[in-house]
Amino acid sequence: MANQTYLELLQANIIGLMGLESLPDEEKIALLDKMQDLVQKRVALRVMDQLSDDDALKMSEFENDPEGALGFIAGKVPEFETIVNDEIVKLKAEMAAVAEGV
Repeated sequence: MANQTYLELLQANIIGLMGLESLPDEEKIALLDKMQDLVQKRVALRVMDQLSDDDALKMSEFENDPEGALGFIAGKVPEFETIVNDEIVKLKAEMAAVAEGV
């Protein structure tokens, strides 16, 4: 695990990294949903830290418009894609380490 590069982790299948290929599909889907939710929360925290107070308030205007919110964030946080990828890689590394018992 430790010798996997950032790009390898980013592209890796998390179910495979955790050795959970034999789980029923319903359980895999539930696990992936939870991980996606966690990544979204982590990304949101990092993005909100980078927004000005006024921009953070403007985010509430996009409560029911995820596409608008993404466009707004992309305009205000140029490294947004990097933040998303970083959080995906961190979560995959954490989950793989737990699965390996490290």
